[in-house]
Amino acid sequence: MLQTVYKFRSQRGAVHISPTYSPNHMDAKYVVEAVRWAMKETLRIFWGEDRERVAKAIRELLPFDVPCVGVFQDILLVQRTDFTPEEEVLVLLHYASEEGFSRTDLGRHCLAPAPRITESLQLLQSAKMRQAVCVENARYRLTDLGSKRIREQLAEKLLLQ
Repeated sequence: MLQTVYKFRSQRGAVHISPTYSPNHMDAKYVVEAVRWAMKETLRIFWGEDRERVAKAIRELLPFDVPCVGVFQDILLVQRTDFTPEEEVLVLLHYASEEGFSRTDLGRHCLAPAPRITESLQLLQSAKMRQAVCVENARYRLTDLGSKRIREQLAEKLLLQ
């Protein structure tokens, strides 16, 4: 992976568009994703125990970045100001991955008023939407439909403004 990046980076021709453009962020992103892929493949091939545990570990490595969610010491903050409360809850649940968040966690991290957070959770769990589910220990997680909505409708909003 690193040899591939080095080969492209050392060929300065068309890759470097202008003196003000630096592909360092793009290179770093590639390396991080390549390492994630290699870790997942290593786990898949060499894990000798419970297959459900390896599947869970791989799913934990799968989620794509959520740049609009910042972590500042103990504070988790959705840094976009153009989300509806429902979208903010979805993004936080996406960020939480398989661990999910309790209602208390969501209240602490979501800057929407408490009644809006509750309404959003009720809507996301409704028979009409089914994009979130409350699992054991009263923790909320995204369903596959919620993940699909993140990928198809909110992916561009996951970036910082």
